[in-house]
Amino acid sequence: MSVTPDDPFVAHTGSPEAALLLRRNLTAIADENRGTATGRLVRDVLAGQRDLGDLEHDADFMALVRGGVRQYEDHLASLSPEEKERLYADARELAEVDTSDGGPAPTR
Repeated sequence: MSVTPDDPFVAHTGSPEAALLLRRNLTAIADENRGTATGRLVRDVLAGQRDLGDLEHDADFMALVRGGVRQYEDHLASLSPEEKERLYADARELAEVDTSDGGPAPTR
């Protein structure tokens, strides 16, 4: 998958690496929701037929995202302090690799 300077996913995320991750996640969502209006919307966005902003204005897509966030929060709550520290250490390590190779600094 090639990335061009005018790629809307890069413009949205700020980096080619983050754009690739967003595309992968959206592809998984589209695959999991095949045959639904949400799945079709996500496929249209991935194909460049709709804008990324259309996703945030779609109630069904946003409900799906909120559900995913709740699952992640539940998972975090179930971790021991040691497991959380390992998770955070892994995330810091990934962020350092991203910036040490000339990539962008992580954003919040």
